[in-house]
Amino acid sequence: MNLRARTVLIRLLLVLSLGCAAWAFGASGASAMPIVNGGPTSALAQVAPRADTVLRITFVDVGQGDCAVLRSGSWTGLIDGGPPGTAPRIEAVLHSLKATHLDCLVITHPHADHIGGLAAVVQDYKPTTVVYGSEGTTKTWHNLRSELAGEGATFKMVRTDDELQFGQAKAKVLSPISLVGDPNSDSVVIDVTAGGKQFLFTGDVTGAHEADVGNLCARGPPIYLLKVAHHGSKYSTTATFLSQTRPKFAVISVGKNSYGHPAPATISRLKAAGARIYSTQKNGNVTVAVTSAGIVTWTFSRSSSPVTSAGSSDTPQPSPSGTTVYITATGECYHRAGCRFLSHSCIPISLAEAKAQGYRPCSVCKPPT
Repeated sequence: MNLRARTVLIRLLLVLSLGCAAWAFGASGASAMPIVNGGPTSALAQVAPRADTVLRITFVDVGQGDCAVLRSGSWTGLIDGGPPGTAPRIEAVLHSLKATHLDCLVITHPHADHIGGLAAVVQDYKPTTVVYGSEGTTKTWHNLRSELAGEGATFKMVRTDDELQFGQAKAKVLSPISLVGDPNSDSVVIDVTAGGKQFLFTGDVTGAHEADVGNLCARGPPIYLLKVAHHGSKYSTTATFLSQTRPKFAVISVGKNSYGHPAPATISRLKAAGARIYSTQKNGNVTVAVTSAGIVTWTFSRSSSPVTSAGSSDTPQPSPSGTTVYITATGECYHRAGCRFLSHSCIPISLAEAKAQGYRPCSVCKPPT
């Protein structure tokens, strides 16, 4: 048996053995030990969803930006699309779900770190419906809007109290009730409910609109998972907002940046509120699957350790073995992003893992060796 075959067999046995020990939170709040998918892994290392899963959410590691893939039955949706150059990462998740199109694309607001990676995704997965809150003024937005219209998408501008159906999950728009003219403040905020759990997607909301959302959430049960606004900026996620939403878990979509995201003050406020914190920068792709009975399973493509501070100790340090390359389900080579031999089904993988599995470098795009 060659090296590649042995590696595949070992990984299969590992996934099967861990599948029984998935980190699950039932209605009683009981928990088992968290899964670490063999340490640093590719996006392929995911625990198979249970047959009774009603909603699966993957917060995609798109660096300094936002993107979440939602799957409910055969329904597939996307909330934002990351910064430019991240389409391969998004499409790798869609391919792993065997998605062929997008039923719904939610654009929280038209900033490049939320829509810059969507052009290729739109071409390959052709969204049926586009949900948005405000028109953008940039060339990126106008080009994307034209592309979406060209693919036959239906546009739906939403406001507070509008309701949406995400497969077996229900979604309610909490903001904006009206526009103030600032794209971040005017972000579409959506509360998604599945299996008796609430998942709050906040875009980059801040200021008065964030306060409005907090007031609405204070009337209901605690939020199970909060997608932290604005990559953990100190200007969002106030102590008052957290006291009203009472999140059990928080996910920060963030990458290397010069803005100081996530801010130490934000991390401190989340910890003081009792939330367990994860980030795409530290944990990679973060996937949450909930069943109709409210059992939630978490998996991570990098580390399962929660964020404890905003310092460098929580930020994975780059290394040659951590270099990302791309493979396909049937090919024998690994590639650079954008290689003409990659299809929309390309899969991100570390260079070290690609070499260990017997893949060879593409002679056209000449990836690192």
